[in-house]
Amino acid sequence: RALASVPEEDRRAIDAAWRGARAGEPFDLWHRIRHADGHLLTVHQRGLILSTADRRASTGVAIVQDVTAQHDAERRIEDLATLNPVSGLPNRSFLLDRIAASLTAPESPRDGLALLTVGIPQVKQVRDSLGYALGDALEAALAARLAQIMLPGELLAHLGDGDFAILMGTRASDGEDGVLELARRFKAALAHPEQIGDTEVFPTHAIGLACWSDGLTGPRLLECARSAMQQELREPAGGVRVFSSQSNQALIRRMSVEAALRHALERDELELQYQPQVDLRTGTMCSVEALLRWRSATIGEVLPSEFIPVAEHTGLIVSIGAWVLTSACRQASEWRRAGMEGLRVHVNISAIQLARTDVARQIQSLLSEYGLEPGLLGIEVTESVLTRDLPTASRALGALRALGVKISLDDFGIGYSNLTTLKSLPIDVIKIDRSYVHDIMAPPEDVSVTRAVITLAHSLHMKVIAEGVETSGQLALLIANRCDMMQGHFFSQAVPAGQIAALWRDGRTLPMQFVDRAARQRTLLLVDDEENILASLKRLLRRSGYRIVTAPSAAEGLMRLSEVDVDVIVSDQRMPGMTGVEFLRRAKELYPETIRIVLSGYTELQSISDAINEGAIYKFLTKPWEDDLLRANIEEAFRQKEIADENRRLDKEVRAANLELASVNERLQRALASQLEQVSLAEGRSSGAREALFNVPAALIGLDDDGMIAFVNAECANEFVELPGLLGGDARTALPAEFLPVVEQADGRSCRFEFDGRAYRGTTRSMSSDGARGRLICITPLDVPRGRSI
Repeated sequence: RALASVPEEDRRAIDAAWRGARAGEPFDLWHRIRHADGHLLTVHQRGLILSTADRRASTGVAIVQDVTAQHDAERRIEDLATLNPVSGLPNRSFLLDRIAASLTAPESPRDGLALLTVGIPQVKQVRDSLGYALGDALEAALAARLAQIMLPGELLAHLGDGDFAILMGTRASDGEDGVLELARRFKAALAHPEQIGDTEVFPTHAIGLACWSDGLTGPRLLECARSAMQQELREPAGGVRVFSSQSNQALIRRMSVEAALRHALERDELELQYQPQVDLRTGTMCSVEALLRWRSATIGEVLPSEFIPVAEHTGLIVSIGAWVLTSACRQASEWRRAGMEGLRVHVNISAIQLARTDVARQIQSLLSEYGLEPGLLGIEVTESVLTRDLPTASRALGALRALGVKISLDDFGIGYSNLTTLKSLPIDVIKIDRSYVHDIMAPPEDVSVTRAVITLAHSLHMKVIAEGVETSGQLALLIANRCDMMQGHFFSQAVPAGQIAALWRDGRTLPMQFVDRAARQRTLLLVDDEENILASLKRLLRRSGYRIVTAPSAAEGLMRLSEVDVDVIVSDQRMPGMTGVEFLRRAKELYPETIRIVLSGYTELQSISDAINEGAIYKFLTKPWEDDLLRANIEEAFRQKEIADENRRLDKEVRAANLELASVNERLQRALASQLEQVSLAEGRSSGAREALFNVPAALIGLDDDGMIAFVNAECANEFVELPGLLGGDARTALPAEFLPVVEQADGRSCRFEFDGRAYRGTTRSMSSDGARGRLICITPLDVPRGRSI
């Protein structure tokens, strides 16, 4: 009967225990039994078989004890030790036990063992911003999604804080296809958002993979997978990041850099160096960029490209950025006191600084502390700063620009800036990336892109500075395309502050061929592979007053163009390596303002006519030439060039004037708005004062500076009802004769007078210190009529 209350699946164990029992030897087992009310209990049964002396008969005795509470507690302890409390999935301890079992089991295919870790950063973000309850709810919901996509043979473990691990086991033998198939399932499971409270969360994830190899233990395999996952989180590649020894070394290096960077400020290990920025109109240094350098006492010199991302990731960039701003302002102040007037210092600002700190107030305080004009400080931000939080960045930069600080957009062209965003931002200078700085042998389309960027910036009334300029050819192309400033090793690398002062004192400039090109001599470039032709042309044109430069090939001609500012080019057509038409096409792309002429005895009409039609060639002249005609055509080419130069000069002046006018209009608008605000405040104060005077319990008469009655309060009107229509009249004629002594007395004086049988005292007060704003007369009765009170 008792056996009928035992669940059927437990009866076999009880039957087996009693059948296998020996007389006189107790045994015990755990099983379940159903209570009378229907719920299951866990019991501990101890059994014993008793035999008679002759062993012919036996009796079974059993003691059953209810151990449900003890059993549930033990199971709870086991669950706490092996399951994650948020999701109920196996935890790290359980995962490591399963990996160890797989590695020690003889039948387990170790070569097919692979571990994936999945990181979902939104879990920690929600927990930090919205609280633990909502963070746990999101984590539980995402865990349920992942559990639904698991297949037989795969173990899903929950490591906490949005991190999960999947032990693939034998399915990893499918190789790359198996991993990619699992990654696709992850993407599908996390494709749609999760509603957490009033917030819709869009989960993203990073996957790291580590495969077993000789010598790897369970904990080490997990570390490798998480290392790959962390690298994918930092540098998303859109797939599965596979662990390698190089990535592990990179992780260890990053941890070392972070640990050392936390002590860099207190150990005084940071240093600022400054790279000159040169005005291409004058060839002189106009500003410098402050560049951060770090030499750690423990790990040596660390490049900015390595430690700046670590500083941003850890938040150390806020304190480091504050140190950079303070040091740069202090240095700018020292340079100004040393006589280096007008040298602006540019400082880079990170997105975190713009988001976390009041940069405008901080910079305003520094400018005041070091006595700097705002125009001596420039702020540089990259495109990536703008894409993170455009509204916040725009407000912060607008506040800085309102102070008078110059704003530069760094690395332009390699990010995601669009024209609408660029036009609306408070940007003064666009700094084009070094990838847009080309040499003379660059493809024409690349040079066209650079020219388009410069033209775009100028059309938005912004200046352009090119960084990474290292050769004369690069500089010549930038000048030809009307770039405003340059920065790079061609002028100077980044150097300590003392060397900047030395460059300033020495008057360091660009080479003279790049400076003051407007006043240069007319320059003609002759390109021909026959020396006798070049000699003949030079003799013919010697008396024309031109500066003549020659080149024996098209390649040499391109070199001359990078070295000399050329007005007119005369080139042969048939030359080795590159024809004259090809050379002049390249010259047009690189130096579009030159006038280009072909002089040849070979009439390849199709290519030449095509070049003329597309504007690569101004004229085609044949050999042998007629001296006077050739001289006339070259002279006409120079006149065309000078007309075009003058038009460009006028256009530049007009654009500069328009820019200055726009700036003046902007300042006037701000001044007008300020004045209107002051007028509004003054009107408010005046209205309040007028109302207060109108209700003063004393008779008041206000006179303007010409003696006209401009104000009469209520008490005056009540006291002197027999004197209507005073406003607007001259006080000397509108008021009775008895009032004249009061009107004519000096400021601050008072006198007694009588009117209509009553005695009064009249006191005069000026409305301003110089009396230019009129006077106020206060009249008080000396004898109070019955029924009235004062």
